[in-house]
Amino acid sequence: MEPEGIPRHLTNAPNRVYYLDIGTGTWQGTATFRVTSWRRLSRSRIGFTNKLLVAAMHVIELLTGAPRQDSNIVAKPDEGEFGQADNVVRISKFGVTLYLLKEQYVLHRDGTGVTVNGHERLGPLPRLFTRTFTYSAVIRDEGMAATYRMPLLGALWTGDYQVAPDRQSIFAELLCDWGRATEDTRRISAPA
Repeated sequence: MEPEGIPRHLTNAPNRVYYLDIGTGTWQGTATFRVTSWRRLSRSRIGFTNKLLVAAMHVIELLTGAPRQDSNIVAKPDEGEFGQADNVVRISKFGVTLYLLKEQYVLHRDGTGVTVNGHERLGPLPRLFTRTFTYSAVIRDEGMAATYRMPLLGALWTGDYQVAPDRQSIFAELLCDWGRATEDTRRISAPA
């Protein structure tokens, strides 16, 4: 007998559609990062190191253009409470890793909730700027959109992700009090 909530075998639950049907595969595109208010950034309580990283990311993108983003999502429909997916995101410029994120999406039985366990590395040097963290997401619109509440660079960001009608591209806008980031990715291969 299934616990309360949506039975696992129903694949039309929004969180299963978003991660296990649409998300699975290899994605590639661009990521942008901008400081939208230097005044609010300077007054924020994110710490000196994060402020330095933010300024460096902003300037590097201004000088060299938007970096490349690669992502690979592997579906694991039979793991966890209601399925899960693993994701590795790499943002790079000129072949140099600027950001590496390994995430595990744990799907909730309610069909919309997700717990995200993440481990990130900022910059090309392993173990210098790394951390492990957990945050939440809610999947909406029958699996065609998601809202994340992410702690990044010492601030709380809200990320809104929208799947294109053809299910082959995703656009995201991430906002915090002093910054804006975007992700624009397209599926380059589906799982075999």
